[in-house]
Amino acid sequence: AGWVRFFSKSAASKPEDFRGLKFFTWGNEPEQQTIMKDLGYFPVPLETADILPAIQTGMVSVVPSTPYFAMATQVFSSAPHMLELNWAPIVGAIVLSRKAFESMPADVQLALKQSGEQIGPIVRARARAEVDEAVAAMVKRGLIVTKPSNQDLKQWESLAEQLYPRIRGKLVPAELFDEVLGHVKAYRSMRR
Repeated sequence: AGWVRFFSKSAASKPEDFRGLKFFTWGNEPEQQTIMKDLGYFPVPLETADILPAIQTGMVSVVPSTPYFAMATQVFSSAPHMLELNWAPIVGAIVLSRKAFESMPADVQLALKQSGEQIGPIVRARARAEVDEAVAAMVKRGLIVTKPSNQDLKQWESLAEQLYPRIRGKLVPAELFDEVLGHVKAYRSMRR
């Protein structure tokens, strides 16, 4: 589905720029709201249907969203600044219980695995292309893209690291969190 980026009424490139701005947050995620408040941010809990009227009226000034969603809902028309920072992934999956999978004949299990391995890269590439297409379409209609500097990116990484103890074992199972963090560290060490 893509990466969450920040769409805002005013330009912002580093974490400090967003302090004091009113963030849309999901109404049913009190843990996220508490974390944001503790870090000096101002969460406004709402339902999905309230996002567009909230950004239009100034009830919120920042909407964390995938570019595709921001385009489809026209959020960008009231929040014309997008920070080009991949903050959090929104992932999709087909989940099958072990019982259901094991109840299938072996040839069907194999076909299901093979088709998943074949289509996965295609779906991933298409999703990435859709993000680029959505951003390009919004830019044509007035979206202003802000690219964070290397110093800004370091501040975002530092903020993310401050969040780790608040997320690990609470919002994300500790074992899974540790595995993902290991992959992130390996990736970052390769690109430096």
